[in-house]
Amino acid sequence: MKTLVKTIAALAMAITVNFVAVAQDDEDSRDYTHESHISGRKHNIFSRKDFGLYLGLNNYESKTLPELDNIRSRYVALNWRKNHRLITGNNVDVAFGTGFEFAWNNYMMKDNIRLVNGTSGAEFVDVKENLEKSKLVVSNFNIPLMLQFGFKESHWKLGLGAFGGARIGSYVKTKGENGKQHYASAYNLNKFHYGLAAELGRNSFAFFARYEITPMFKDNNPINGNAITFGIRL
Repeated sequence: MKTLVKTIAALAMAITVNFVAVAQDDEDSRDYTHESHISGRKHNIFSRKDFGLYLGLNNYESKTLPELDNIRSRYVALNWRKNHRLITGNNVDVAFGTGFEFAWNNYMMKDNIRLVNGTSGAEFVDVKENLEKSKLVVSNFNIPLMLQFGFKESHWKLGLGAFGGARIGSYVKTKGENGKQHYASAYNLNKFHYGLAAELGRNSFAFFARYEITPMFKDNNPINGNAITFGIRL
């Protein structure tokens, strides 16, 4: 509970700081637009480079994977993006965003189980001790590709695209009667993955959603599913 409260407080602080920045961006944007009008040059709503902090929650679409503790199944990513301006219009701008990111997916188990390597692949087994925490953590290197539309009058931005990447590492961490345990393994997870992504926001704040088309585990694994991630981008 303390961790959840700290997370919510951090999110609230980040959102507050972001909205202050958004207000400042509005003033800067109006001034810049006015100056651009005087100089005769069109202003493009997309900066050439930007950095994004993704904070969200994980889930998956599956009939074989166990239920997650959704609030504690967190997602964090650090994203560096370069925007290639395609169209600078009077009302709408279009840009193609490319870059790279480091992402961490935390899957917190709701039941008293943990992921292990079985004879036919990775599987979940019941744990004899009472666990306070049991989670699978997967770190990835991703390359997102996003076609972005910027609406100048409202300052809203819509991004539609895809992403692909490679798994850097994975481990299971438990906390229970016998203390903390750490088990590093590939767990028959897919090495490479790809999926679809969407973002909708205003200025530097956005909501995002991602769906991995590639299953989490290799095709021969007895349990499998497709990861779903959603949250905010600051």
